[in-house]
Amino acid sequence: MIIKENCNLSFDLSGNLLLTIPKSYLQNVEQEVLLKSVERLINSAKKKITSSNDWNGDSAADIVGICASSTNDGSVQHDRDIYGLE
Repeated sequence: MIIKENCNLSFDLSGNLLLTIPKSYLQNVEQEVLLKSVERLINSAKKKITSSNDWNGDSAADIVGICASSTNDGSVQHDRDIYGLE
């Protein structure tokens, strides 16, 4: 798959999939090959997103729960505590 090694799949802060394909590939690769490659990449990204329903392999698992605090309603009062909102 020619495009896989030269394109970039990533996610923005909202979790949206970003696909970058170099202009040279758009100009030089047949449309059918490009479309099939993009379809495979998107399917691969979908599998990665939906394959894990637990913390296995999640880098956040290494930091969750390592701090202690007297605050026991942090998620409920997040905006008030962080931003001073009422």
